[in-house]
Amino acid sequence: MTIPRAISPLRVGNMPVDHPSRRVVLRGLGAMCGAFAAPGGHAQPVAERPAVVVLPGPGSSVSLPFELALKLGLDRQLGLPLRLKFEGGGGILIRELQGGNAEFAAFGLPAAMEANAAGRAQLVALAAVHGLPVYTLLVRSDLRGSVRRIADLRGRVIGLHNNSLQNRTTAQQLAEQVFGSRGVPVDSLRFISSGMSWESMSAALRGQSVDAVMADGTVAIQIEDEGLAFRLFSTGVPADAATVPGAGFLRAALIGRRDRVEAGPERTARMVSLVRRTLEWIAARSAQEMADALQLQGTARQAVISAARLYPRQYSPDGRFSAGQLRETELFFRSSNPDLPAAARYSVESMVIDRWAGRQP
Repeated sequence: MTIPRAISPLRVGNMPVDHPSRRVVLRGLGAMCGAFAAPGGHAQPVAERPAVVVLPGPGSSVSLPFELALKLGLDRQLGLPLRLKFEGGGGILIRELQGGNAEFAAFGLPAAMEANAAGRAQLVALAAVHGLPVYTLLVRSDLRGSVRRIADLRGRVIGLHNNSLQNRTTAQQLAEQVFGSRGVPVDSLRFISSGMSWESMSAALRGQSVDAVMADGTVAIQIEDEGLAFRLFSTGVPADAATVPGAGFLRAALIGRRDRVEAGPERTARMVSLVRRTLEWIAARSAQEMADALQLQGTARQAVISAARLYPRQYSPDGRFSAGQLRETELFFRSSNPDLPAAARYSVESMVIDRWAGRQP
């Protein structure tokens, strides 16, 4: 193809003149160059701004659906490219949302409820990610002889996703309930942050900086398989869950800031659609297929497969909110926050936006 030669500007004396016809020609040349650069000779559409999603992980049961969406390319199909940002737990994630460093997040709904009830945030829940909440209290393997029940952990160091007096994570709320109900005063324990990924938790256990951790269900399986710790309690075990008021709470939900959701409903609708499609993909396929899509190997792969076998209801099948699950969440939140007066009055319904995800009984 012959490229047109540049057209010299018209001149009056020694000065160039920006003649209208010259501007038309230059605009035409710009359009032609854009067409030549685009595949098939068509101009490329303007790229959509990526949606930054902050998550606990990587490799946690909360982050895995979003990691899967990227592997499957679902974000590109829906025209909303994702950029995942991994942090330790709910307290940090809330700060990231509040500071405008992320557009969306996924973490425990009770943590978001506490921030709202205390007046520190205006967060909204947009879709359910989890079905059955699975947290596991693991104790270092070398303590097996001295720690046989939860009461034996009095005075010990407990690792949580993120230890914060201001923004208590869902894991922290659960831990305080579990210990308190067994006669272990919270102030007799030392809580420290151990993150939520396999790397951070296994390092804390190996380095003996913690005696026990409250771990994500999938990560907990990997830790047990490596022989680093043994299980003392799990909400995935019906007998253990029965000791916790509201144990069927909604753990991971897609969370956003109310003002940003109201300002960008189209982007929010795409984000909810992405979550729903990913969860439907998981529900329709085997755990082996999920592990293959995530390109997992070794104990990380086996943990995903084992979690699906042990906790088949861990993920919501379609992202819809469940009325029963929301009632359980409210019960759990109030039981976990007896010293927060606003907790008794706070209604989870005030922060649920089911316009895009829908609802079920």
